[in-house]
Amino acid sequence: MLPYNNKDRDALKRRNKSKKNNSSSRSTHNEMEKNRRAHLRLCLEKLKGLVPLGPESNRHTTLSLLTKAKLHIKKLEDCDRKAIHQIDQLQREQRHLKRQLEKLGIERIRMDSIGSTVSSERSDSDRGEPPTLRVPRPGPGSAGEELGAHG
Repeated sequence: MLPYNNKDRDALKRRNKSKKNNSSSRSTHNEMEKNRRAHLRLCLEKLKGLVPLGPESNRHTTLSLLTKAKLHIKKLEDCDRKAIHQIDQLQREQRHLKRQLEKLGIERIRMDSIGSTVSSERSDSDRGEPPTLRVPRPGPGSAGEELGAHG
């Protein structure tokens, strides 16, 4: 009898195939893990360039880098909130100043209109005879009388 019958041969093939598959899937997994770690390292290096780390150390742990990144993000969000608040205040002030400018423009037009009415009344009176000046006559014993006596 042969050492292997059909059943045994099939089982042996399956075992060998299974070992090859396990070995193949393990190496695939290892390669994928290696790529994942390389990508993570690259991302951490990029993050290191974006976050102000300070002069305390050349080498930072992943945890310290992520902590500093979190603090930096919080600081940026706070600055953003303050900037938005300031923009809102400036927009309110701008609207107020525009309304004030509008009122002053209307007031100026009204004043110009009143001024032109007064000036047109003056120009109407200027068309006739020149205005006469009424000077009071000096009474007796005044300097005016002496001038009149000599004159």
